[in-house]
Amino acid sequence: MKKSLFYLSFLTSLACVNIAKAQNNCSDQFWGSESLYTFTQPEYTPTPAEYTPIFINYIGRNGASHMLKDVTTSFVYSILMKADSAHSLKVDGNKLRKMLLLIQSIERPKLDNLSLSGIDELKGIGTRMRVNYRDVFKPGSCVKVSALKQNRMTQSAEALLAGLGRSLDNPACDKPDYNDDDNLQPLGAAPGLKEFATTGDWKDNVDNIRDAKRPENFNVRFLTRFFEQKFFDSIDETVQNKFIADMYDLSLVTNSIKREITQAGYTWAQLDIRSFFTCEELELFDKLNSAAEFYKSGPGNDKAGIQVRSAVPLLVNFINTTDAYSVGQTVAADVRFTTSGSIASLAALMNIKGANKESADIYKFDKVWKASEVIPLAANIQWILYKGTTPDTRRYYVIKFMMNEKEVAIDGLKTNAFPYYQWDDVKAYFLKKLNDEWDVEKLSDNMHNYLLNLK
Repeated sequence: MKKSLFYLSFLTSLACVNIAKAQNNCSDQFWGSESLYTFTQPEYTPTPAEYTPIFINYIGRNGASHMLKDVTTSFVYSILMKADSAHSLKVDGNKLRKMLLLIQSIERPKLDNLSLSGIDELKGIGTRMRVNYRDVFKPGSCVKVSALKQNRMTQSAEALLAGLGRSLDNPACDKPDYNDDDNLQPLGAAPGLKEFATTGDWKDNVDNIRDAKRPENFNVRFLTRFFEQKFFDSIDETVQNKFIADMYDLSLVTNSIKREITQAGYTWAQLDIRSFFTCEELELFDKLNSAAEFYKSGPGNDKAGIQVRSAVPLLVNFINTTDAYSVGQTVAADVRFTTSGSIASLAALMNIKGANKESADIYKFDKVWKASEVIPLAANIQWILYKGTTPDTRRYYVIKFMMNEKEVAIDGLKTNAFPYYQWDDVKAYFLKKLNDEWDVEKLSDNMHNYLLNLK
């Protein structure tokens, strides 16, 4: 009998170890677009002989950040409080509520601010720009800055400039522009895009993936861990789905504030909302969030769709500013900060390999597009412009494209010296697309009107 009990105890312990290992094996996975920015030193292609870098055109997403809104305003918290009032919270329901209140204690004073990880992400990018392109950042040159007027955006700009050894308040340079919404926030200027974001068929794609991939009776099995059956029966399926999705979204902030959690004296386990999800469930919700981003802002099932064409004004701005700075202005770099959606749209519009493929099969979109690779926290696209330095080359310019600091190719654009493209070829390539596919006649066209009429 004792041997049987010992054997049973051994198996139980082994099962617990295996469960713990399974949880640990996915604890750093399935963060999607909330993945921390990682830089792996690439082998950059040497600069062509007789050319030197003169200008960088940059657009990036904000770095890792604290929450935008108070935890107590979240849908999850409101339902938990409603259940508590009805004496319908189970042990896990109270545990989840306590987790949210601990997160609240860290987040409330820092809403919409960069986290410590976010500051490091942007400083690192700025430092590598300064080190790799020293010829661009000469004494006396300026860095032009545009950003959405939000704390996490302006702080991202400050952190990047700190890496460059500069600051936003340089008296010799132009003040930052916080009103460049046509380029950085087209949703506010394009009624058609706003309608697509609200009622577009991208939502159906996400719902279809959820309904097809979600395990049978998932809602009841998941939610009755937190709520008594009677309370669960009182909330409809729409509320159930919203609660679970919102709970998953709230769990994502912990990836950005790991150091703040430690500084506050808490352990990861005390705030780990993800511990309520299995690895398979985390994978599913990561896929749902990524599908929303792919079909709402990325190439989706039609990279000629409104969600991609909304980045046309930004592309035109990149072409015009690169042309302007190629003639010897004192601006070293044009730096912009925007949302992940604008980065995804521009990458698709530019035809960047790895970010431009459509997917008609909604269940296999992640075979061609991964949010963690295209739009992680601090995601960025850079155009590095080079000028010839000898009598034979000084009239010529070449350009290199990078996404998240990796050299990338442009589908359909030829070069004999990848990753370097002749600037005249690049302009001709994009101008043809602007004329033939995107309803833009000239680079001087009114881009605000373009957004107003976008359909």
